[in-house]
Amino acid sequence: MKISFLSPAYNSAEWIKIMLDSIPKEYAYEIIVCEDGSTDNTLNILEEYKKGCPQLKVLVNEKNIGAYDSYNRCIAEATGDYIAIIDSDDIYLPTIRDVLAQVDGEYDIYYYNMLTKNGRTLRKQKSDGYRWPGHFKIIRRSFIGDAKFTNRKDVPGDIDFHKVLVNKRPKCKYTNIFAYWYNSPRTNSESDLYRRRLKK
Repeated sequence: MKISFLSPAYNSAEWIKIMLDSIPKEYAYEIIVCEDGSTDNTLNILEEYKKGCPQLKVLVNEKNIGAYDSYNRCIAEATGDYIAIIDSDDIYLPTIRDVLAQVDGEYDIYYYNMLTKNGRTLRKQKSDGYRWPGHFKIIRRSFIGDAKFTNRKDVPGDIDFHKVLVNKRPKCKYTNIFAYWYNSPRTNSESDLYRRRLKK
């Protein structure tokens, strides 16, 4: 199976190489990073990394359009059989290889579990339904269809993307493997801004 790894990047210079290094290159058909108008050294780091990583494709937004539109741009550019989304300041745990080894084309979505930087465990289970959208999954690209990340004020944009996928009744595999380190909570992340809006 050809797997496309996708990531939006905005002012991620301190993290971007660590994130890229965590992607197992033997499973990466392509790695697409959308550089979203950074004002730091992110683009230079990406261009340098590309010299040693032929799978890396760098998309450049002329101005900052935000994480959710950048996710959509990455998905539109992907050509693999499956996509895996990772934020530019998160990392895969080495156990992601155990998940990727199971991607055999039988399922629409392969789920795994996540750890947060403060030690919280996020487990993806069959009974979750719309709960825990996030980046817990590897998705068949042809299954995505009209699912999009949205720019809403009332909920994070990945919720709508996830709901559309769930409503299509995907055939899912729940690996129960902790394979993703989520750099959360972090100041000014999409989820942090959303939580602050709720408190107003």
